[in-house]
Amino acid sequence: MNEDLPDKLRQRIATEAARGVTGGSDARRAMFRAARRVGRGWVPDDRLPSPDEISSDVQRRLDPTGSLAPLAGDRFDALAAIVGMLATVRQHPATHPEGDALEHSLQVFERVRAERPFDEELLTAALVHDVGRAFDRERVVESGLEALGDLITPRTRWLVESLPLAAAYTDQTLGHRARQRLEVHPDFEDALLLAEADRRGHVRGGEAPSLDEAIASLRALEADAGEFREE
Repeated sequence: MNEDLPDKLRQRIATEAARGVTGGSDARRAMFRAARRVGRGWVPDDRLPSPDEISSDVQRRLDPTGSLAPLAGDRFDALAAIVGMLATVRQHPATHPEGDALEHSLQVFERVRAERPFDEELLTAALVHDVGRAFDRERVVESGLEALGDLITPRTRWLVESLPLAAAYTDQTLGHRARQRLEVHPDFEDALLLAEADRRGHVRGGEAPSLDEAIASLRALEADAGEFREE
């Protein structure tokens, strides 16, 4: 048997799944649909692409030139491409009157910015906290962090990862030991702020920047921080 076939199959499934994701499906559903089409039946788990492989294909497909070349630009351009996928994630209007998941994320960003306008890592967490919904809605946090990879800092990663714990803390449903661990973390207050912004970011027509404006804000904050470090 040709040893290249498994890799070629994975790539073909990832490419087909990426088409599904950019068309509005989450990555998990898109992957299994792609596997059925490309593999013409059942495909073993070890021959299925990972969420990160699908994410890479999605990023290439989101190149505004329409080519499949890797995205050009800095990490903020890559973040914009991934976050922009949330525009295809529709939500139930009864619980999410704000509309799609991108609109929600931008509202969360704006609420955090009102409290911490100079905290680029926390603002990034607000913007990217839901990107996993575009990849695997059963593993939102995990798949989102896998897709983001090293585009975010360890602190931003912790804030996104701790968002469900902070929400449970606010709701008083978090266990005693988990509460204690969260309370002693240096970013405890910021995690609570993010959770509150997430809870309140469901307003129809609520105040929010465009994605381009949010990304420009983050890029400017990083540039300012770089100038400060050089002085």
